[in-house]
Order: sequence, then structure tokens, then C-alpha cells
Amino acid sequence: MKFIHTSDLQIGKAFGTFEPETAHLLQDARQAVVRTLGEAAVRLGASAVLIAGDLYEKQQMSQATLVRAIENMRAFPSVQWHLMPGNHDHYREDGLWGRLARMALPANIRLHLRPGAAPLSQDGDAPIFLLPAPLPFRSSVDDLSAYMDKEATPEGAIRIGIAHGSIQGFGSDGEASNYLSPRRAEDAGLSYLALGDWHRQMKINERCYYSGTPEPDQFKLPPGAGTSLCNGGSALLVEVISARMIPMVMPVPTGRYQWHRVEKTLTEDAQVELLEQDVRALDPNLGRIVLDLRVTGALSLAGRRRFEERMLGGVGAALRGLRFDEAGLVLDPTEQDLEEIDRGGFVRVAAERLKTLATDSANPMQAQLAGLALKRLYIEHLRVGGRP
Repeated sequence: MKFIHTSDLQIGKAFGTFEPETAHLLQDARQAVVRTLGEAAVRLGASAVLIAGDLYEKQQMSQATLVRAIENMRAFPSVQWHLMPGNHDHYREDGLWGRLARMALPANIRLHLRPGAAPLSQDGDAPIFLLPAPLPFRSSVDDLSAYMDKEATPEGAIRIGIAHGSIQGFGSDGEASNYLSPRRAEDAGLSYLALGDWHRQMKINERCYYSGTPEPDQFKLPPGAGTSLCNGGSALLVEVISARMIPMVMPVPTGRYQWHRVEKTLTEDAQVELLEQDVRALDPNLGRIVLDLRVTGALSLAGRRRFEERMLGGVGAALRGLRFDEAGLVLDPTEQDLEEIDRGGFVRVAAERLKTLATDSANPMQAQLAGLALKRLYIEHLRVGGRP
């Protein structure tokens, strides 16, 4: 059997920390990735797509959001879609999955709402069974995959498990509290165990993988990352030849956007241009980039103005989304900066006082406000003086 393994689409996620226009595009990408998965399955000859939980972001989904994903799956009748509740969209009778179950679902969509071996279409000589472990609650203290060890299937059958939670021994990484045994594939005689919940793609062992989210949604770098690219944006193509053979597993790119986190310390104004070059080098099409920019250090007033023009107003406008943390970037006005404001008089006195307050580390709140006031004073005097 050849199939696509994915999870954590979290369709309906709000992205409230971004501007409304950007949030809408990020939401649309999560719906559109369903078609991307279907296209990948057809192109690669996969007969099914297994979604290991969290198809939706929450229980309270609008009917339009709910149905659009189903309609995108309907568009690929040669692909069987196997859907299972996760922690965000856990199963309850009067909830989201009950609404789906009451709909006239197309024949190529199967809901797996209860544990137990579910026979799949037989692609080769051996019968194939899917063993789902759907979550009936957002959080469970039990290992819901434990039943797989004793679940009976015919001799020689290919057994494929699908579960949503955190492997014990790896730590939850703050993402889940539904723990799973790392020995489950071995103990239950599974040819493959498809896991969801961790948004990064990860191999646990030769028969057990986290697919990661097919469309990135978090600014979390992989452990020991030597890159600014956050994990996510791909699924897994899995081919199971027989019950005993190790499956062949290959990443499949699926993401519309790339999420990056860039951290820089600026100590000279000239470094603003270098930072701009680094960001532009992320991708020739900056419209594909969602960036978390964390800048520390100190800039003069002129350097800060250049930073805002080039990074926030220039390259920042070309990005699909930008989250900027300036808490660690302080102002260090030069004498030239202050002379640009005024060479003498009460305005210069005010500027000198604001400079002192802006560099007072003992009162960070006051320092931040003073820095904003000083920056505003600088810009306004350049404007009044006819400077661009």
C-alpha cells in the first residue's frame, strides 16, 4: 500500500497576531493544502491520505469551513481519505465529527471515530487494516493506542496504526499531554504507525513517524537548527510492501508559505543593509515568506530611521507576514543626531533629556517611551526642515 501520511492541518486557525489581510491568506493556505495533498497522492500513485488528527483547529467550526475541506477531498475520487479526531478536534457525539457523520459524505472519505481494526481495500496479496486511536477528549491520561497490541487481524495482514499524541521519552515539547508508547509499532506488530500532534516532521524509528503539519504555522526552529527555516510544510509518502518489510518513507513538500525566524544583533547603522540582504536571500519570492524578526542591539536615530524605511517599510512590505520584536533594540543617539534636531535651545534640551531617559536600564518602561518620543522628535524636525 502506498499512501500520504499527514496531520495537524488545523483548518480554521485564526492567526490573530497578524494583520487581517495576512491572517486571511494564512487561513486560506490551510484549506488549500488539502488539494495539494490530493494532487501529491495522484502524482505519486498513492491510493490514500491518512490524516492523523487535528484536521480542524477547534470544535466550533462554521459550516462553510467544515464543508470546504470535504469538498476539496471530493475532488480526488481516486484517493481514499481517512480522517481521525485529534486533540484540537476531539470526538464527541454532539460535536464537529457528529456534524460530519450526518453529512452525505462522498464515498472516498472515511471517518475513524472509534478504536478497532478497519479493513481497507486490498492493493496486493495481503489484507490491509487501519488501526485508529481517535481522541474522545482534548487530553487523555491513557495511551489510547494500547489496544492495538491485542487487536486481532488475519494472519499476514498489513497493520497500519494511526494515533495523535506525544511519544514517551521524547517529552511533550509543550505541545500535547496525550502520551504514546514509543514501542507501539513493535508491540502491536504494525507495519507503520502514523503519528500526529508534533508540528515538526520526525522519525521515531523505522516504522513510526510524525508527519508534521503540511502548512507551517509556528515560529519554532528544530532542535540544533542551523537555519532560520521553521519546521513544517511537508507530508510523508509511505510505501508498505509487506507486513514484515521496513516501509519506504519519503518527505513530500506541500507548504505554500515558508516560516522563518531571524535573530540579529545590530551594533552599527551599516548593519541594517546587511540584515536586509539576509532577509532578501531567504527566497527570491518574498511573498512566500512569513518572518519572525528579533533584533537586539543599538542604533543611532538615523540608523533607526533607516531600519524602519528599509526593513519595515521596504522588505517588510514584500513579505507575506512579519512579526517584529523590537524590545531589545535601543536608541543610541549620536551628537550628529541631536544636532539634526536642534543645535541649541529648549528643543535640544528636551532631546538631551529624552536621550538620558531612553538609555536608563533601571526603568525599561520609561526608557521605551522616551526612545519613542525621541525618535518621533527626530523625524518631525527632519520633516519640518524639509528633509525627506
